[in-house]
Formats: sequence, C-alpha cells, structure tokens
Amino acid sequence: MTRNELENYLEEARRAEDASDFLAASFLYKSALGVAGKLNDKEAIRLCKEKVVETNKKSRSQYKEIAVETKVPTEEIRKIVDSILVGDLPQILKTIGGHPYLYPHYERIADSASKSMPISYIIASVSTVSEHGHVVKGGEGGDHSWVMKNYEMHQSLINQLYLRQVFAELAKKDLTRETLLSYLKETPAFAALNLEVVEVGIERYFAKDYVSALHILTPHFEAIFLALSEKAGLDVIALNRGKEVSTQPRTLSADLLSSQPFQDTWGVNLCEQLKFALFDPLGYALRHKIAHGFISKDECHEDFANLIVYFYLALAARIAKKEVATT
Repeated sequence: MTRNELENYLEEARRAEDASDFLAASFLYKSALGVAGKLNDKEAIRLCKEKVVETNKKSRSQYKEIAVETKVPTEEIRKIVDSILVGDLPQILKTIGGHPYLYPHYERIADSASKSMPISYIIASVSTVSEHGHVVKGGEGGDHSWVMKNYEMHQSLINQLYLRQVFAELAKKDLTRETLLSYLKETPAFAALNLEVVEVGIERYFAKDYVSALHILTPHFEAIFLALSEKAGLDVIALNRGKEVSTQPRTLSADLLSSQPFQDTWGVNLCEQLKFALFDPLGYALRHKIAHGFISKDECHEDFANLIVYFYLALAARIAKKEVATT
C-alpha cells in the first residue's frame, strides 16, 4: 500500500462525489480508508470515515424501497390467537413461550431470501448501511441485508398480528403484574434468580410506561439469559488478558448467540430472534440502542415491550421443557 494509491482513491472518490455518484464515492472512500489505515495516516482515516458515512447516507436516496402488500385473512389470525389462549393462565403463558407462530423460522427465511434477492440488493453497498450511514455488515454484498429485510417482515407480522392480540386478550384473563411474576417465580430456574428489578420493569409495563419498562427489562433479560445459560452448562466467563490475567462475566452479543453451543442449547430460532431484536443494526438493535442511549421515545412502544416480555416467557417455556425431558 502506497501514498500514491491513497491519493488516487481519494481523487476518484472526489470526482464521483462531484458527479453525484454517491454510491461509487462510498466504495472509493471505503477503499481509501483501508489504505489509510495500513499507512496509519490519522488525518486521512478521519476524513475517509466521515466521507464513507456522508456518501452512504446520500446514496440511500438513489434507491427506492420495495413495498410488499400481503392480505392475511382475519379469521385465520383469529384461529391462531384462539389456539394460543386455551387453558388456564399458566398454561397459556407456557404456550406463548413455545408457540411456533410467535418466532420467525430463520433457516426458511434465509433459504427463501437467497432465491429472491432483487438486483438492487446484489449491487448496492447501501443495502448493508444503517439509516445513519454507517457500514454495518461488509459493504459490498446485500445478502445479509436482504435476509434481514425478509426477517423484519416476518417479525413485524408477529408483533402486530399475534403478540398484540394475544397480550390484549390476556388482560381479560387476569394477566397482571402479580400473576406474571408468580408464573416466572414458579419456574424453578427463575426462582433462584433475583427478580427485584425485573418486578419494577413489569410494574412499569402494566402501567403502560414503555420507556421505563424497556430500559429495565431489556438489560435484565440479558443478565437472566446468561445466568440460565450458565446453569445449562454454557461458558459465560470472559478472559481478560491485560497486565494480569483475570476473568469477568461475558456480555451477551450477536457472536455469542451465533455460536454452536448457544444455538444447540436454546435453538437456532430463539437465538436468531434475540440477535435481530437486541443486536443486529439492520434489526431493532434494542439492547445496543438502550445501552448507549440511542433509542428514541417513539421506539419505546407497546409492540417492543410485548416482545421483551415474550422473551422472558420463551426462556421459561424452554427451561420447563428441558426439565421435563430430563426427569
């Protein structure tokens, strides 16, 4: 890598930008960034990072959103909702946690997406760029972005057609802060955990204070998920290699959820649903947004709060299933 190569990339990028070809400019600035990094040219690195974000944001306007309209018969939705709401409250909550209509089936979606990718997703770097202009996955290929677009459609349908109706109906079946907490605490693995802060989050959920509910329940879900993963025999300890070797609890991450041990223990579909909702920049990224203060008030709505509560029920259902299988 030479300084002449860096200057050539920058010159080509400027010409593309002057010609309003922001897509080409974003590729060229990204290439220049790679050279600048190897040359350790801090000034060029800063310029290229800013330009990659700027040109990616501008290039988004060159592509149209793909709109798909699907009509789902009301009676079919009602049949599924009614099938979930059978039995007493504990039985219904257990059904919700494990019902196959309440999570997207990742491998089916990925397979279908691979056969239907539009040409714009194949050629456009914009397909793997966040709304703020940051490259979030590669930068040249749109395969991940197209899978996430399809996944988002499935998850949005689940949020709006099923979870919203199910939780509305549960209010008529005496689902309250007390009954939900009682159900969780009666699940043996949950019983050994400290749920005092979770109790506050659930109280805020039932008060329809979704800002507070999400900010409490989302990070504590991470802690509970890792605690239960440790009980299941998974490695949740991180090793620090600084001046002294030390250990600390792992933080939940997309990489951890993608690992074979976690997917074998919790199932591919739950792990992928958690990745999409909590971490993926092309998904909801709720954990990231909440942890770093990026979430907007408009995003703190009932559907996302329902989804986080559903995740607690999904853990409880899977734990109960494993306990029955081993006794």
